[in-house]
Amino acid sequence: MAQGRILIVEDEAISALDLQFILERLGYETLEIATTGEEAVERAEKERPDVVLMDINIDGGMDGIQTAEKILRTFGIPVILMTGYSDEEMMEKAKDVKPLAILSKPLNIEILKSILKSATEKTA
Repeated sequence: MAQGRILIVEDEAISALDLQFILERLGYETLEIATTGEEAVERAEKERPDVVLMDINIDGGMDGIQTAEKILRTFGIPVILMTGYSDEEMMEKAKDVKPLAILSKPLNIEILKSILKSATEKTA
């Protein structure tokens, strides 16, 4: 049995597939990868993952911060934000959404593993 169901929101295919592989090796079930904010909201509503792992910079009409805020507010699903950038203004906006964590890319797998374990134990 999977440790939890994770929705990955990432518009870079190689990064998304790499992340999916890592999560599955850690024992998590990954849902179909979303590449836009709109797609992420739709999947979150339909599939109700335990956690959403979202890149801040994604394609579509909503960025990752706006999408995270909508998913948290509408469905109460915890979100972990990921970024390859350290723009201070963007980081402040991201913190205001109150995600479980904001992780820098490349991800530290041990930190991700610890955050996911804590998050999925709370939802179980």
